[in-house]
Amino acid sequence: MSRFSEIVKRVRGDGVARALAKRQMEQLKRIDARLTRIEQLLEQSAGVDYRATIDRGSWQGAAQEGELAFHKTNAGFRGSEGVWQAAVDRDWRVAGFTPDAWRGKTVLDVGAGSRLRSLWFEDVELLVLEPLADRFRKEVEWCDLDRAQEIYSLPGEEFVPQLEKRCDLVVSINALDHGFDIAQSFRNIRRYLKDDGEAFLSFDMHTKPDHMHPLVLNNEMVLEMYAEAGFQVVKCEPARRYHGAVGPSAYHYWLKPLPVEEVAVPRSRSAQEVTEPA
Repeated sequence: MSRFSEIVKRVRGDGVARALAKRQMEQLKRIDARLTRIEQLLEQSAGVDYRATIDRGSWQGAAQEGELAFHKTNAGFRGSEGVWQAAVDRDWRVAGFTPDAWRGKTVLDVGAGSRLRSLWFEDVELLVLEPLADRFRKEVEWCDLDRAQEIYSLPGEEFVPQLEKRCDLVVSINALDHGFDIAQSFRNIRRYLKDDGEAFLSFDMHTKPDHMHPLVLNNEMVLEMYAEAGFQVVKCEPARRYHGAVGPSAYHYWLKPLPVEEVAVPRSRSAQEVTEPA
């Protein structure tokens, strides 16, 4: 018995001593579990070849065809109205949103997928940027992208002039880690926001790429890219992992645009510009 337990036992009796000792042991077990998880992540990260970009041609082939096949053949929670609505409501509220807080505002959903989480927001002008939008609308039976006011069937890496300084809120859920140049997507999102706009971006981190998740990211490099793109990170926190395989957690990021004069690194102007919505 520890000296602490002996002292408590003498002062307050065996029952209280046992209860305190039990709580102490539970706390130690939780701390040990956290330390074990940290050690595992450090081992996974050792020697990892991180990359924030890949060749666009490779992405356009394997990654995008894989995404389309997944959405066509794996309805999952998207295929059940009740399950879908409950999951969407839970996730937005966990992130601190309420459905009526953006009424009358313009919301852009980047990498929206085949079904719109962003329809949860009430009475907004909803814009969609999704590279597979045209094919989803033709080939995925539960696709509801047509409920948005504007749809651009383009990747986040391509700048859309019609969206510049137009958006009060930009959201992206489980999408940006599926692209081919995440830093360019960040720069474009910054340009889409109004000066007083906000962004909420959430995606998985990876230590190993696969054909649908070609980028290998960690939180530290992502924070650096936000600074370079002209964002203030209001808050960031780990979140549940979207990707089914074992690996680092997802991260939620709440962002606001910095004034141009406060951006430390000049932003790239290399993005290809496009002109017309779908």
